[in-house]
Order: sequence, then structure tokens, then C-alpha cells
Amino acid sequence: MIFTLIRVELLKVKRSLALLMMLACPLMVAILCFGVQLKTNKTGVIRWDMYWAGNTAIWGYFMFPLYLALITGLLNGNEHKNATWRLMLTLPIQSRQLFLAKFALAVIFMFGANLALILMTSLAIFVFGLLGFSTLQAFEFDFLRFIFFACVSALPILVFQHWISWRVQNIVAPLAAGVIATMGIVQIGQSEKWVYYPWSYVMTALNATSIDVRHQAIILASTVAVCLLGILTYWIGRRGVEFE
Repeated sequence: MIFTLIRVELLKVKRSLALLMMLACPLMVAILCFGVQLKTNKTGVIRWDMYWAGNTAIWGYFMFPLYLALITGLLNGNEHKNATWRLMLTLPIQSRQLFLAKFALAVIFMFGANLALILMTSLAIFVFGLLGFSTLQAFEFDFLRFIFFACVSALPILVFQHWISWRVQNIVAPLAAGVIATMGIVQIGQSEKWVYYPWSYVMTALNATSIDVRHQAIILASTVAVCLLGILTYWIGRRGVEFE
């Protein structure tokens, strides 16, 4: 049943704003980093490891958490907007199944955005090559590790944003929560208390200098996400079809 619901949800997002945002948000990061590098580079030589680090830092620190708030708000907001929650729950499905199917859809969009960032950054490097820059060693970036670390470390954020956008009809509330939480990374993410703040896990997993700290962020994110998803899924089932 869950897989059937996921297929139905995928059909519903064709040509949707959510699909556009999955491409637009990574594109903004790629264009920004491309423009900054092109403007500030005076030597004609690009440190590609630093270029990739800059792209992933901007993505993990700022754009990615906001994207998760936006995408969950859009995916669930369509149901609020069209008043289709109760219609869907009159079908022989449980609210928990629908909640998990929507979450799985959000995971797909999360993975897609990280893949899009890699593709668009690679395209920017190709353009640098056309402009005469050397692209030697430009693609010695661990793509699989980046996607895995980015997606797993962001799971607690995705669970929370999915829940709040499920519960609240107004898309402004989930977006406001995402913006406020992202701003907290500035203070908490750079302190020893980052372990208590799930929004700092992405930045830590992607950019921490210590491998052990990166792995700690992944373990924390996985644990928090599984526990939070279990609690909220159980709570959704008890609450039934009530929405605010």
C-alpha cells in the first residue's frame, strides 16, 4: 500500500512548483559560486577541492535547510489548498500510511536536489573549461559520500518540517520555522552544543575537518530521525484526520 501511495504522489507532482524548486534551489547555489569564483579569481587557477567545498558549504549551511522547509510545505500544502486530506483519508488507507508516503516523497525530492547540485556544479566546471581554466582534478570529488552524508544528516530536519507542514494549513508557518531554525546555525552550529541542534548536523557532516565528528553527526542524525519519525507517526495515527 505504501508503494502504491508513493506512486500516486509522484504522479501528482508532475509539472508542480515543488519539482521546479528541486532544480531552482541548487541552480541558485551553482550560479552564485560560479559568479563569485569568476569575479574574484585573479590567478587563472582554481583550487577545485575548495570550489566544491564552497558549493557544499553554502548548500548545507543556508540553502538546503530552507529548501527542505519549502519543499515539505509545497508537497503538503497542495493537499491543504485543495482540501483533499479528508477525501484521501476516506479511502481504505490509514493516516499513518499517507503520512509515511508523503515523507518518502519528500525524501525523493531531497535526494533529487542534492543530485541536481552535483550536476549543476559539474556544468559550471565545464563552463570554466570553455573559458580557458584548467579542469584537471576538477572531478576528484566524492559524489557518493556527499549525497549520502547530506541526505542522512538532513533527515531530522525533514521529519520535523514534514510534520509541521502536515499539521498546519498555512505554508508560512513551516517556512518561518525553517528560516528561524536555519538562523540558529550561526551561533549553535559553531559551538560545542551543536550535537543538541539537528539543523547543525548537515553542515557538520559535510564540512567538519574531523572525520570522527562527521561520523558523529551522521550517527546523531540517524538516531534522532528514526526516533522522531516513529513518535510522530504514532501520534498521527492517534490524532486521526484532524488538521489545524
